[in-house]
This record gives sequence, C-alpha cells and structure tokens, in this order.
Amino acid sequence: MKKKHLIFRLFLLVAITFTGGCFSSQQTMKLNSIELTNQLKAGMPYTEVETLLGKPKTTINAGDQFISRWNLQQMYKGYIPYDLVFNSSDRKLLSWSENSKAFEQQQAQLQVVADEAKKMEAAQAAKNSGGGAAANFENNAELMAHFQGSYYSFTSSAVGGSSERKVSFCPNGRFISASESSYSGGAGTSGAWGNASQGGGGGTWKITGTKASGTIAITSNGKTSTYKYSSCGNGCLYLGSTKYAYAGAAECR
Repeated sequence: MKKKHLIFRLFLLVAITFTGGCFSSQQTMKLNSIELTNQLKAGMPYTEVETLLGKPKTTINAGDQFISRWNLQQMYKGYIPYDLVFNSSDRKLLSWSENSKAFEQQQAQLQVVADEAKKMEAAQAAKNSGGGAAANFENNAELMAHFQGSYYSFTSSAVGGSSERKVSFCPNGRFISASESSYSGGAGTSGAWGNASQGGGGGTWKITGTKASGTIAITSNGKTSTYKYSSCGNGCLYLGSTKYAYAGAAECR
C-alpha cells in the first residue's frame, strides 16, 4: 500500500510539473523531434525558436544570457534535455546543445516509476493473453505470409513518458521483439528525474482469422499468449490494445 501511495505521489508531481508547458509544446513530443534542431541557426530571434519548438519547459536569466530548455524526443533514447542560450538584451540565439548531465540525472532518479510501469504493462499483457497453454488453432499460412514484416509502435504521455516497441514476424514462423520505455520530469529543476528501461525477446508465432481481424499466438520460453489483432488500414495494425505501423521487411536472424 505504501508503494502504491509513493507511485501515486510521483505521478502527481510529474503532472503538476508539466502542466505549465506540455500542451503548448506538442511539436517537441512528436517522434524524433530532436531533428527540429537542424533548423536552428545562430542569430534566430527567440520568437522564431518558440514557433519551431513551442514553449520551453524552463527558462532562466544568467547574467547576459537567457537560457531555455526543451525536452526533445530521440528514437530509442527518450526525451533529451536541450539547452538553448540567447543573448539577454536582444533574445537572439547564441548556441544550443544537449545537456547530457541533466539527462543522466533524469535516468538515475526514475527507477521506481519505470519498474511500476513494467509491472502495469505485464498485468495488461496477462489480461489480453489467453494464458500459458498452447493455442488450440491451426496456423493459417496465407495470413502468415500477408502479415510477415516489422511493426513499430511509439506512444508518449503529457507527463514525460514514452514507449517504443518493435516486433518482427518472420516468414519461417519465428518472431523477434524489442521495447524501450523512458520517463522524465522536472527538467531544469532540483527535482528533475528520469529513467529508461529496455526489453526484448523472441520465439514462434502463428495466426488465424482474416486480413481484417483474428488471433495471433506467440510462444516464448515455453509459454504461449494469444492476442486479438485488427487491421486499421494502410499498414496500421492493432495487436491487443497497442497500435503498430508497418515498418518494412521482417528483421530476422
């Protein structure tokens, strides 16, 4: 019970910290928003930078410099604190760089939240799963050929969390999966925190149903789980409650 209360307070703290700027910085929450820095140029007015990146998470005056921080998303890494330095007098951009120290501090302080999130994901997977028994249906070879390939999923939340998942359904009946989650909050403050976790696995898969919907069974380490799938068009696929996009040929090894 104490642990649940601790997690609740942590998430409440994150929500309060992000309320001031998260909704005005939607462009920085997009996948690989770190690439927006390629459009920065020395001498850019602060107003143009805000148009490009949205409102910053924090700002501070430091003598003749005005420093603003944005959290920019980078694939397979998470949200990166980026500090932009402006001239205090005319608010023209002087320099910009990743704050690696702040990022490391974020990663070091979020272990509790990351662990709890993994437990929640495991519980959801168990809920969607049919259990540990072998799937009681024959594999549809035509559907296996249709759905073979790599699928990618990215989700983010207004409280500084993001998850990336990738699964490859191989034509030989094997599958390979990888995932990464990162959570951060309070960038630029003494209470900044963050962490990342990675996972992955592999095994075998089979499928039954139609091209529109059906069931996929995956077996890994002797345990079989079944998931409902449904096509959402144009390479879009729901696997359980998670939405995936087709990402090319299956990466099999």
